[in-house]
Amino acid sequence: MNDTKDRVLVLLITSIQSTKLALEEILSGTGFELITFTSYDEGIYKSIELLPTIILVENSQSINGFEICRRLRAIHVLEGIPIVMLMNREESDIRAFGLSSGADDFLDLPLDGLQILSRLRSLGRFNRDRYLLADLKRFSWMVEHAHEGYLMLDKAGAIHYANESAINLLNMSEDFFGLPFVSVVERQYVPKPAEAWESWLEDPAPCFLIQPESPTARAVWVVLEALEPPSGVEYQRLVRLRDVTERMNIYQDMRRFHTVVAHKLRTPMSMLMMSMSIIKNQLDVLAPEEIKNMLGSAIKGTDRLAEEVRSILSYIDAPLALNLGKPMVLKDLPDMVKATCISLSISNVSFSLPEVLFPIVIAITPDATEMIFHELLENSRKFHPTHEPKIEISVGQAETDFIQIRFLDNGLTLSVEQLRWAWLPYFQGEKDFTGEIPGLGLGFPMVATLIWKSGGTINLRNRNDEPGVIIDIRIPLESTNRKIERFAAPYGG
Repeated sequence: MNDTKDRVLVLLITSIQSTKLALEEILSGTGFELITFTSYDEGIYKSIELLPTIILVENSQSINGFEICRRLRAIHVLEGIPIVMLMNREESDIRAFGLSSGADDFLDLPLDGLQILSRLRSLGRFNRDRYLLADLKRFSWMVEHAHEGYLMLDKAGAIHYANESAINLLNMSEDFFGLPFVSVVERQYVPKPAEAWESWLEDPAPCFLIQPESPTARAVWVVLEALEPPSGVEYQRLVRLRDVTERMNIYQDMRRFHTVVAHKLRTPMSMLMMSMSIIKNQLDVLAPEEIKNMLGSAIKGTDRLAEEVRSILSYIDAPLALNLGKPMVLKDLPDMVKATCISLSISNVSFSLPEVLFPIVIAITPDATEMIFHELLENSRKFHPTHEPKIEISVGQAETDFIQIRFLDNGLTLSVEQLRWAWLPYFQGEKDFTGEIPGLGLGFPMVATLIWKSGGTINLRNRNDEPGVIIDIRIPLESTNRKIERFAAPYGG
């Protein structure tokens, strides 16, 4: 099918040769392309095939122009194309009948060149506007039915437009025009990273909008992106909201599963392999009692390995298992950190936790807490020049509803790019979604997601006194998290 948007195609249906020749002469070299059909059946068929810009129909003794107009107007794909009837001046009294038959305009016979060119150019512009309007309607339909949320903001950040998905994601009322976008977002979500959000209206960097999980609902993750208008266009910022909750949960489940497998299988496998290796290499010199002891150790490792495999299979059947269970009590944290350090062969670690905080219960599970410290400690060892970091961990109460954990090491000073990538692993377009990114790799992003999901905050920065990083974490108390309630009433200012 020809592209009628880039040309002005005029289709003429007439049985009179002089009309055809006159139009060809008038339109020659003017940018109009004329195609003529002497049979009205063929003319109607070709109109459907070619979708011309304008259709001209001559009413004559051999061609009933009124009937042709009625048939053309009954065809859905032609309903927006202008139909112009060519009639003698003395037939002006029956032009009303032509309008009722579907004609849009009339041209007098004999043809006047200036009149025809002026009228056809006007109708050509009308037809281009019609296509633009049709495209706009299609685009509007697509935006209104899009899964992503779309908004238009003015320079001050007031909302001028929001599609249905954006209204739902931001929990707004239908009377949203003029509402401040920043206030609407902050009422419903916690934007991260906080540093990017503080200057978002002036410098709209991609952000996560997070609803922390509550006792009855999991966390909600929305990616916020902005598109600046082209230069010379009236200032309107297009904003896109993408609900990536499912993707985030899949990613976290994958990473957690890998961590659990490595952690749970390493010890029993070591017991089994060590015992069997000794028996294999020293079978000729070992006493029967020693072989018996080694086999006993290998059997214990096998039993423990089987139990861990069963637990892993159970985890596969219930991928949200790590979100279930009792929250973490701080008195158990010192032993957990100590065990993690031993498993990672990290010895130079100082840990401080005031006894007055021992009874406090925080809003994450022991499994999540162990993963957080395992990833932070492992990253610290990984990025230390000699893989022997000196680490300081201190726990205190920042305010009534939160505890604060400070993690400090003496590894490397991170570049600006590494600090930026540490927060945003999910914008990359990986085929297999490994999460491997420049700089910090996968550990720190997973820690950040676990903290953010609980309603907490995390800040990463370089040390000023020597190489290394400082990580400040705020985690809400379990009692604080229980107070979190989703807003039921739409935002209305």
